[in-house]
Amino acid sequence: MKMKKALSIILTSAILLTTACSDNNTSSVNSQNNSTSSTESSKTDSDTSSKTNSEVITEAPAENTPNNLDDTLPQFSPANIHYENVKKGKEGYYYKARIKSDGGRDFEGLSYYDNATGKTIPLCSKPQCMHDGNDFCAATGLQGDNRSVLYNGYIYRLGIRRTDTEFTIGLLRTDLQGNELSRISDIHTGLCGEIRNTSTIGDSVVFHYGKMFISFNPIADKEEERILYMVDLETGAGKEIHVPPPENNATRLLHYSFRSLMADGDFLYYTTKEARWNHPQVHDDAHLTYDRTTMYRFNIRTGETEMISAMPDVYSSFTVNNGIIYYTVADRSDNTFSLYSYDIEKDETKTIIDKHQQNYVNGKYVSDRSKVTVLTDRKYLYVCTSGIDSGTTITDRVDDVDFYIYSLDGKELVHGLPGMEELIDMEKDWYASFSALDGEVYFNYQDRNYERKNTDEDKNSGMYVINTEDLINGNNSWKKLYRRYV
Repeated sequence: MKMKKALSIILTSAILLTTACSDNNTSSVNSQNNSTSSTESSKTDSDTSSKTNSEVITEAPAENTPNNLDDTLPQFSPANIHYENVKKGKEGYYYKARIKSDGGRDFEGLSYYDNATGKTIPLCSKPQCMHDGNDFCAATGLQGDNRSVLYNGYIYRLGIRRTDTEFTIGLLRTDLQGNELSRISDIHTGLCGEIRNTSTIGDSVVFHYGKMFISFNPIADKEEERILYMVDLETGAGKEIHVPPPENNATRLLHYSFRSLMADGDFLYYTTKEARWNHPQVHDDAHLTYDRTTMYRFNIRTGETEMISAMPDVYSSFTVNNGIIYYTVADRSDNTFSLYSYDIEKDETKTIIDKHQQNYVNGKYVSDRSKVTVLTDRKYLYVCTSGIDSGTTITDRVDDVDFYIYSLDGKELVHGLPGMEELIDMEKDWYASFSALDGEVYFNYQDRNYERKNTDEDKNSGMYVINTEDLINGNNSWKKLYRRYV
């Protein structure tokens, strides 16, 4: 369906989703039910006939009409949402690496790590390719890559490309053998002067039931213009998602909004932040008179938007599984965090963890980076007390970096990351990101003494993996895989 003329004018001055790195048109994504090269997709039945503590927004524009939704395709993996998430194939992994071209220059690109041999090769099968960033190289094409996600047997890549006069943000697709790099969809093209960095695309990119959801700034470097967008992966068609205006004469702080996108069943979940101040110029916590995080869910199938009014005004993070929202609240006054669940259909809130003591907690709002983060792989709950990506510096330590695994009903199963104690010593400088996928925990560790260096002396940096149930049952033997470029 065509967008309204006014909306098309807005999007014309907005960002685009992708240049072609080849002249090939994209082929349709097949329904092989392979989110991470597994053979089964996860299907959730969310009956939303009972709205309970939700109010239906009926002001949706014409663009928010019903959508075709294929729920035989894979669901979103909510515990694998780091911007460089784990891309697990049947016999190995796909990841960002330094690739040395035939001309001797290093290029950033996609590589494939083979489990059996422990070897890494560029993800490009084109004969005589130089792997030098040319538009036809499946591994190094589209320099400036922002995101890449393995979904349903393909790797989808978001990135920004420039010529002398304009830039384009694009969505590309690579097959798992590196045979081709093809275009899926263009969202926006603009003049080079409009963009000064690649922060235009938001923190979250969600692939779910054959759709991609992102947030971006339609005008570069202007956070107040951020919007939500949906792309159909089979047709490449895109559409802006209607977001209701803020209530109570509040101001929406879009720098803090749409930062955590989650998908579950028929719904996309997102949050916005609204505020009012009693001072016309000074907008800080001391002058706040209204402070609220608002959660909405967009029904992908019907196009309706609901506000989840039962959620508290301020909380740290959230995740969703089978119609249940799990969320954390950090209390800086006594350095504790709590974990709650809200069952939307039953309109029922439960306390899972009440005031768990830490040495220090941060992250009051959903948008804060160093927040008490809850994740789920739809079987367990994972809590990272300083965010999905954590780290320490011995000269400037403020966060209490800690990890927990809980059952869905709140039983503590693991505290810390047993077997990794030497690496995550608080007296060392390190950085790591946390993911969970297909019954495994992943910990991508970087020794900051060797950050961005490929040196033989760096024996510790790399992606580590362990079976979640093995970790719960006391087996602490992590396997070291590849070392990702950072």
